Amino acid sequence: MLIIRSIQKSINQIDSLLDGWKFGQMVIEPEGIFIQQDDGSLITVPDGCHLEVLNGDQWQRLTHADLSRKTVEGWPAYAGLDARMRQNSNKEGSNC
Repeated sequence: MLIIRSIQKSINQIDSLLDGWKFGQMVIEPEGIFIQQDDGSLITVPDGCHLEVLNGDQWQRLTHADLSRKTVEGWPAYAGLDARMRQNSNKEGSNC
């Protein structure tokens, strides 16, 4: 089962990269929203980006309201999930 998950994660990363997405894990801190890459580096998620998390086997687009959601324990609900971002084609000058 672990091998299948690893293969699926690799396929998702390749698919995301080919479509112009930056891929990693969602990090939600008071300082901002980030994507943590496999090498540990953090990419800031600027306003105006498409931001999605992997929810089961489907990508779920997040809104600002989603990013402020907390678990019962008070942790950011989407932190730690596989995530991807790319430039919103409707925003000029976005640096995603």
